Amino acid sequence: MRKIWIDTDPGFDDLVTLVVASRAEALELTGIGVVAGNAPLVRTLHNTLTIADAFEIHAPIYAGCDRALLRSNTTAEDVLGAGAFGTIGAKLPEPTRIISSGHAVLQLIETVLENPNQITLIAIGPLTNIALAMRLEPKIAGLFQEIILMGGSTDRGNQTAAAEFNFYADPEAASIVFQSGAKITMFGLNLTRQVLLTENHLARVRESKAVHALALADMTAHYLQIRANKIMPLHDPVTVVYLLRPDLFTFDPAYVQIETSGIHSLGASICEFRVPKKASANAFVATKADGEAVMELILGALTQ
Repeated sequence: MRKIWIDTDPGFDDLVTLVVASRAEALELTGIGVVAGNAPLVRTLHNTLTIADAFEIHAPIYAGCDRALLRSNTTAEDVLGAGAFGTIGAKLPEPTRIISSGHAVLQLIETVLENPNQITLIAIGPLTNIALAMRLEPKIAGLFQEIILMGGSTDRGNQTAAAEFNFYADPEAASIVFQSGAKITMFGLNLTRQVLLTENHLARVRESKAVHALALADMTAHYLQIRANKIMPLHDPVTVVYLLRPDLFTFDPAYVQIETSGIHSLGASICEFRVPKKASANAFVATKADGEAVMELILGALTQ
């Protein structure tokens, strides 16, 4: 069984990621660190506790950083709604779970040191917690089994023309992580745009009668409706699907740098694929996915 730690900022696709991970028999969810990102930390914490209660996720939940390393906070509430949970806040009960004692950064360091080369980190929000952990204890970078992150893009962004949200929200943190020497697998927008959620998928979730299936489908439908083609990429869950079915993805080695000073390109991920001729690779970047097969695995978890 593979031990994983998830660093998150829910967000509806974070919710789906946590559910898929917690229901995978091949994975042991050892902890959940929460960071400010899609919404301020007080909201992402509340959302995480709500998810854990509703979907019976028993891993400890730790509060992490409430702001980026050097910059003022950026949220996605303009897209995801107040608190970054859209309409689901009214669909799920108030949580009874409480936050575990200890800071997410310190707990992550402790967990990795106690389990060297056994912890796979899945980071699906801004990388503030991870970067701070690496600054406080630099040797943990080499003690992760793997760092799998959703962030960046090999082409266009979504927060700006050049930058994806997670990297834009804390570009200095992303830069620290990519320069750490850790084994990194990156799933950017170029990849997640190949994994498309449709109204037909939501209909199957509703028909399943699974726990909170209606709430989950209604919440996601909210985002489909604001898209002109009624189709949307499902970003974060691909990180967990990769652990379960790596054969569904194609990767290329690359040297990834994060722009931290550009006027028009702040937070952009610059991917040099001409390795080793031009640079030594510091990440494996996902480039292709069997999108429908990925969706089938996600739907299987949601309709249990």
